[in-house]
Formats: sequence, C-alpha cells, structure tokens
Amino acid sequence: MVLLEPFVLGTILGLVYATLGVGFSLTWGTLDIINVSHAAFAVLAAYLGYFANAMFGVDPVLALAGITPVFFVVGVALQAEELAFSSLVLTFGLAIVLENLMVVFFSADPRLLSTGYTSITVQVLGVPVTGGRLVGAGLALVTLGILYVFLTRTYTGRSVLAVSEDPEGAALSGINERRVSAVTFGLALATAGIAGVAASFFFPFGPSEHYTWLISVFIVTILGGVGSIIGAGVAGLITGLVFEFAALVVPFSLVRSVLFVLLIVLLVVRPKGLFQR
Repeated sequence: MVLLEPFVLGTILGLVYATLGVGFSLTWGTLDIINVSHAAFAVLAAYLGYFANAMFGVDPVLALAGITPVFFVVGVALQAEELAFSSLVLTFGLAIVLENLMVVFFSADPRLLSTGYTSITVQVLGVPVTGGRLVGAGLALVTLGILYVFLTRTYTGRSVLAVSEDPEGAALSGINERRVSAVTFGLALATAGIAGVAASFFFPFGPSEHYTWLISVFIVTILGGVGSIIGAGVAGLITGLVFEFAALVVPFSLVRSVLFVLLIVLLVVRPKGLFQR
C-alpha cells in the first residue's frame, strides 16, 4: 500500500504533465520554436477556469468550451503574424507580460480551485483519490487521445507530423508549411489551456507559477523526445511518478527541486530523449 499510493497518484498526475508538455514539444519539434510562454498561457487558463466557476458558477471543465477555441485562435494569429517566436528572449518577454497582466487583473494571491466534486473521495485500486484529481486526469487523458487521433488520422494532423519529420520533403509534397505552422501553434496553446485547467485541480496556482510548470514542461519534452507525442505521454507519466515517489523520501517543499535536478541530469545524459525521431 505504501508504494501503491504514489504509483496511482503519480500516474494520475502524469497525465496532466503529459498534456502540459505535449503542445510545447510539438511546437519545438515542428516549428523549431521554444515557446517559453507556454506555461504562462496554461496558468492564464487556470485563472479563467477558476473565475468562471467562482463568479459565474460555470464548471471549469465546461468553461474550456470557450477557453480552448480562444487559445487556438490566439496561437494561430500569433504565428500567422510571423513574429520572431524562435527568439527565446521574445517568448520569455511574452511570459513576463502575461504574468504581470495576471497580477493586475487577478492579484498575486494564490488560488485553489474548489467545486462540488473536488472534495469527494473515490477509491482507485484501494487508494483514495479526490474527485477533482480524477476529473483533471480524465480531461488530460481525453485531450491526449483526441490529439493523437487528430495527428495520425487526419490530413492536417499528418501534415504537422510530416513537417516535423522532414520540412523540405513536406514542402516538396505540396504541404502548406505556413498553414501547418499556424495550426501547430494553435494546437499548442489550446492544449496548454486544457492542461492549465486540469492542473488547477491538483495544485494551488498564482501568476508566477508558470516558472514551476515550465520546469515540468521541459522535463516532459526532453525525456520524451522533442516532437514525439507518444514520448510526451510516457515522459509525463514518468514525471508524475517521480514527483509522487520523491514525496516519500524528501520534504514536499523539496519535491520540485528533485524535478529540477532530473531536468539537469536529462540534459547531460539523454538530451535527445527516449523517443527522439
């Protein structure tokens, strides 16, 4: 039971980490863009879901019906303008802008999502899991499944993968690289929004939380391999398990430090990841 609990909780948390990192990995692998503002958009979505519930009584999951398409359109618009998102400095600047806007509009106080089901406890393999975590994990799992089907079963999705694997060959095959770039960036921000709401069921969050989430995003991307959807899923699960098992041996305040050390080790030992194309 001692090991079963972190295994169950780590697996559930890992689904959220996978969803948080998959869009970042896809953007990096397809567009060669390291979008440091990715996690900031996720935190923004968490705030939007929180206030949709607190102010209007709309469930955060239902609020995604409005958040997700808006984030997709924002991503498409940003990429369509052909801004220099290949610049780490620019994307970091965008993250800072989003953080300060969240401070202005939402305050710097940390928030904790609470709905009618977040306090309900359900037994999963004998391990008590809150309803909120199950909803967040289910949301992440559905998102990963839909994204995988889209990328592997639709023409647009296969075009995204084709550009990721061989941009020159894709262009010679008649694939509109500019359109693919816009769709990819839109998908990345849309999944970031969903992941942000899902993560809000697990952790308190504030405007500066995107720095912490960004570490997890990099771990998932580097461990899974840049641009690999399956790799992001596996790496997310591993990250969640490391988080929960680390909590058994170190104080909770140091658990994220363990993830940071893991990131450094990955950069040294396996910089191309487990599923690099």
